[in-house]
Amino acid sequence: MRRHVKLYSIFLVLFLLVSATKNPVANQQRDFTIFKDVLIEKQGTLNLNNSIDSINLFLKYVEFKFTKEQSVLDQYKLYSAALSMIHCGHTQIHPNNAVLFQWLTVRKSMPFDVYFVGKHLMVNELLSEDLSLIQEGKPANERTKTIKAGSEILTIDYKTIPEIMNEIAPFLSSDENGIDFKYFQAGQMFDFYRHISSPFTKDSIHVSYVYKNDTNELYFMPGAAPVRTINLRSKTNAERFEKEESSMGTFSIVRGRGYFRFHSFKESYGKKYNEFLRKSFEKIKSKKIDEIIIDLRGNTGGAMQYEIMAYFLENGTDLGKYVVQKPKKAFESRHFKKMTPDYIKHRKSTKTQKRLQRKDRFDNGSTLVENSNDELRYTGKIVVITDEGTFSSAAMLACHLKTLCKAKIMGRPAGGSFYKGNAGTLKLHLPYSKFNIFINPNTFHSHLKPSKDSQLIKQPDIFIDTKITDIKKRDEFYLKTAIRAFNEK
Repeated sequence: MRRHVKLYSIFLVLFLLVSATKNPVANQQRDFTIFKDVLIEKQGTLNLNNSIDSINLFLKYVEFKFTKEQSVLDQYKLYSAALSMIHCGHTQIHPNNAVLFQWLTVRKSMPFDVYFVGKHLMVNELLSEDLSLIQEGKPANERTKTIKAGSEILTIDYKTIPEIMNEIAPFLSSDENGIDFKYFQAGQMFDFYRHISSPFTKDSIHVSYVYKNDTNELYFMPGAAPVRTINLRSKTNAERFEKEESSMGTFSIVRGRGYFRFHSFKESYGKKYNEFLRKSFEKIKSKKIDEIIIDLRGNTGGAMQYEIMAYFLENGTDLGKYVVQKPKKAFESRHFKKMTPDYIKHRKSTKTQKRLQRKDRFDNGSTLVENSNDELRYTGKIVVITDEGTFSSAAMLACHLKTLCKAKIMGRPAGGSFYKGNAGTLKLHLPYSKFNIFINPNTFHSHLKPSKDSQLIKQPDIFIDTKITDIKKRDEFYLKTAIRAFNEK
């Protein structure tokens, strides 16, 4: 009898499991419950940049929408819109393969590949392997239509690119809901975000563009996206980004000026990095350099750059505060990816903070300049280059240099906040939709008092923009322009 009861129990469990997999609404609701619970438990300061009432109201809206079955694309839109309401650029969701597959199978895309250079939507070189795909099912006159690589798209379906980006904005996260970082996030996937925000409903779409100073217009039929071209561009960009993340930074002397290039701050900490900084500032002093350039374009952050400020400021200078707002608990959600560098760092940061608190040395995360180097302290002119991708700790460094060292900002507004943010990214995996959500348990503040207009301080002293698509030529352009900036008032 006991054996039969045991077998019955096993079959009952199997039945329930099978039933669950066949109940998409229940699965959607389970995913959302996990998402909501973890967000509340682990997001550093949930209402840092938006009211808790606004956030909770939208979460209730999403919860209601999940009482009916949603496609995987619509699920993605609901999660991305909810995360966007938090106004924290670190807290986001990326489309998975199922979402991208649903977008592509609709076949309502543009027959060319586009990506952002800054805020310019540029046309990419199309692979010949994509021609048969994008021409499939179209009449002969449509198959000959093309837009040359290097063209800039001005309007799509009579909407300007800024107008389309305003429609895309609710599905992308950014600090303080600023638009600049949203351009950076949409940079490699513009047509996907255009599709989820304002899908094509017409059989013929109007496009205006400029090529070599000539403005043209074209009507085209939407259809299959140039998948191979998109894949190659995305792969190349991801490989470059991964390579740049492994670099702690470079320093060189160019035409008598010091030039720091920081693509990322992910590896910019510890003994090796501090040695790099010391040697760089020794060269600056020995060569009697009094003008330096710090290039932070595309730097999405990493380690906070408090150490480098010791070469510019005196000990005790206030740099703000950094707190593990939601420290690691004994029992965390099993849906967190725990065997990752970020989670291990979260565990270590929690232990360090608790130790400082026990010794009464934490002071609510207050951060002051320490180990200031009087001998190597730099007091000359500084130009900092920022753009839409300058984010998190890179934006904080730009803030400190501008407000505490009188640095001149050149380029375009930084994507990250100069005031505050949540960071310390942890990856949450939702079991049914398979979405990865990025939650941030830490909260940081700069030394600045809050402002009614958080975007104003980021406006460059010298606005620089370019449509140069070649990366090396673009880097040369910014460097030469920065050198000339020292002579501009």
